[in-house]
Amino acid sequence: MIDRIIVNSLWGPVHERHWKRLAQVSYHRFSQAKTKQTTTYMQSPLTGAQIEVTYLIKEVAGSRLGYVEISIPVASALIGHNCFHAGLEVLHWELQCLELLLKIVLLSIGMVEHEIQRYLEHALVMLVECTWDTQTASSKARHALQLRTHAHALALRSLSARRDIGVEDADPRNTKSGTSLLVTLKSGDFFRQYCKPELMRSKRRSRRANHDHYVSDAMKSVISPHMPILESHARNELLAGANTLNYAGIRYLRDMTPETLEHAMVTVWRSLGFCRRGDLNVEALKGSTALDTLKRFEAGEDVVETLPEYRVSRDRLAILAAHGPDIADKQRKKLRFKSANLGRQLQYPRRWSLPDEMRNLVVSERTAPAIIEELHQGLAFVMDGVVPKFDDEAQKQAWLGRWMLFAKSEQLASLHAAN
Repeated sequence: MIDRIIVNSLWGPVHERHWKRLAQVSYHRFSQAKTKQTTTYMQSPLTGAQIEVTYLIKEVAGSRLGYVEISIPVASALIGHNCFHAGLEVLHWELQCLELLLKIVLLSIGMVEHEIQRYLEHALVMLVECTWDTQTASSKARHALQLRTHAHALALRSLSARRDIGVEDADPRNTKSGTSLLVTLKSGDFFRQYCKPELMRSKRRSRRANHDHYVSDAMKSVISPHMPILESHARNELLAGANTLNYAGIRYLRDMTPETLEHAMVTVWRSLGFCRRGDLNVEALKGSTALDTLKRFEAGEDVVETLPEYRVSRDRLAILAAHGPDIADKQRKKLRFKSANLGRQLQYPRRWSLPDEMRNLVVSERTAPAIIEELHQGLAFVMDGVVPKFDDEAQKQAWLGRWMLFAKSEQLASLHAAN
């Protein structure tokens, strides 16, 4: 369910060992006197997916404190791809794996045990990217669905000056790489929609594209037979920022539950203009000019042009409160579909459900226990250089290949020398 998560927390007062360790593993050399932040990239020890670690310097009460922000592509880092996902029901498994992976990352950049414990207890969740697919009958139907989503977003963008409209901007693209949409919300959240196979086939491979469409060598042959089913799927991604997460009750990692995360998703969904309205409450409009305005609007009159501005503004809010249409939305009046129906089709509860036979390909109740076990083994390896015992020699060599490569790439010389 979670495609990416960003967390941020205090490391401690700026210390010489922080700079030395980060300078050692970072692609960018930096100066303690001049640089306010530096970013390093490390590969997941399980799959090779890239994890981004940023060290930030902040002045607090005259002291220079170092903060660490970590961006993890959760699915890619744990299972080796983000082409398919289970739902909110596996969130607790994802979080168990994530906490262990965070410990390994923090150890690798030089944190000691008490610093890691403090980090995990106080890590603020800055962004969560939630993903699901909407299934259609064919690739042609999927493309038509995307065009309807584009039209809906552009119609809202035309009304973005209104305070009660949540959309700030909409950027639809129709290129050789496929059709995609990025919607920016006034709340600081985002919504993306595209077809996964189309963008994976793109010849333009930026660093961002490589992150978003990463597939490990071990998973390529396993998931390839299942990729054709995605041709008829529209991929929906909600990126909920810190303000929305806080509103939903999510401040720290321990606050993330299926209920709080779904609350955050619904909040973003409403900002996209997809909140479901009930039947029109005519009783609420009786005795007001709003009922007359609504009748004129439904008869085809352009009430924005024919009625005074103050009346349009007043009646519009009354009609919306009674679950009626937006009389000021000229663009949406031209749409050949109802936005409420589109939102109902795209919403998370109507998502494409992962078939039972494919749950072994994603982070789920079937795969998570093995991932957790290996992360525990890897944690002991990173901390103390302990190599677990294996009955199967091939399994042992595969494990050593992954973790020795990680130790070497992150320049964990003492561990590498000990083994």
